[in-house]
Amino acid sequence: MAEKIVKKKEAVAAEEVRVGAKAAAPKTEAKIAEKKTEVKSEAKTETKVEAKTEKKTEVKKEVVKKKFIQYVKKENKKKSKEAYDNQKKLWERKHTPVFRGRFGKKNIRRKSIAKWDKWRKPHGIDLDKGLQHGFRPKIGYKSKAELRHIHPSGYMEVLVCNANDLAKIDTKREAARFSAVIGKKKRNDLMKKANEKGVWVLN
Repeated sequence: MAEKIVKKKEAVAAEEVRVGAKAAAPKTEAKIAEKKTEVKSEAKTETKVEAKTEKKTEVKKEVVKKKFIQYVKKENKKKSKEAYDNQKKLWERKHTPVFRGRFGKKNIRRKSIAKWDKWRKPHGIDLDKGLQHGFRPKIGYKSKAELRHIHPSGYMEVLVCNANDLAKIDTKREAARFSAVIGKKKRNDLMKKANEKGVWVLN
């Protein structure tokens, strides 16, 4: 008798386990389906965002190209290929925000006044240095090493004081800037030599 009772109890327990598994199965399946739909929706939104950003970047690049072509046509001067490449890179790079250190009295320190339309280091412990006063210069805004210290024309500036300085200039990558100390007669002579050599003069 005791053996029969134990067997009946085991059978009842096994049936309860089966029933519980059947009841739990649809719930787990529903959860899995929900998770799959969530993953799909997230993937769709990500792809849409990526597509939008790609379109924006393409439009920006096209606008930059058009502006660059107009700028080149206005200049209407012959340049080396290296200078044109540098100029293109300068136009395509991300521009930094305008840094203005106008802390305190904004009604006096206006953008229209040249003195306040530039970065001034904040001094004093009582100054409010929040973001409402504009962006602050950081090392993160630094441009690439290739494009650093390059003139908007695409050339590297070289200060010229005499004929020897002019002779050292590489016409493909460097441009001349005549010193302010040079007289009119000497400047005219240097200008003639620069035109003969094909040196780009900035001033």
